[in-house]
Amino acid sequence: MQKFGLIGQKLNHSFSKSFFNKKFVDENINAKYYNFEIENISQLKNIFQKEVISGMNVTIPYKESVIGQLDSLDEISNKIRAVNTILPTYHNNKLIHLKGFNTDTYGFHQMIKPYLKSHHEKALIFGTGGASSAVSYVLKNYNIDINYVSRTKHAKNDNTFSWSEINKYFIDSHLLLINTTPIGMFPNCNQEIKIPYNYLTQNHLVIDLIYNPIETFFLKKASENNAKVLNGYPMLINQAIKAWNIWNK
Repeated sequence: MQKFGLIGQKLNHSFSKSFFNKKFVDENINAKYYNFEIENISQLKNIFQKEVISGMNVTIPYKESVIGQLDSLDEISNKIRAVNTILPTYHNNKLIHLKGFNTDTYGFHQMIKPYLKSHHEKALIFGTGGASSAVSYVLKNYNIDINYVSRTKHAKNDNTFSWSEINKYFIDSHLLLINTTPIGMFPNCNQEIKIPYNYLTQNHLVIDLIYNPIETFFLKKASENNAKVLNGYPMLINQAIKAWNIWNK
């Protein structure tokens, strides 16, 4: 039986395990998908060395720090410095190589492309971590101007602003708002992204990469103010399909 899994810190929020195990049953694949909760990314190689793992996904908070544990990266993950998929190589059941990939870029692109309009010229991305890097990579290919919101004002570059700075000007001038942070994710569903929602319009596209819960506080408030909203479930499915293809090349 093949073994696959997900690396993260707290994984109760994740649907990856149920998605893949359902896929294995439905398609009569002799495999099982496991959650591996670790407190430090340095524990990663121990998992691969203890038993043969055919493929691994990576989630919060390790998408960037995992790079130091890998032997090589594909072109996209090397460029954006974030990894969410690992392909191991074994010889005689001994681990010899770990290669990192980023399928979040593919998943986000597949999700957003039917919804992008000509007026989506500027994006405001909440967060500056690994998921933010994947989103930025996709949007830059559409020549969309990007600003970031972070607890640390200049965490990424001079286009990074603090939460307290987000006012009417930012909402009016950015018709694409994307949350890449875990704010509002299960089990902390009552956490709020505090922005002036009353300035949103029907021309705004508001995306939350969170898919558990299906409707976060962020999306609920955006919808109440007539914005088009989209959660991260389609991205999850598309990136998972891409990861499966990598593991089965």
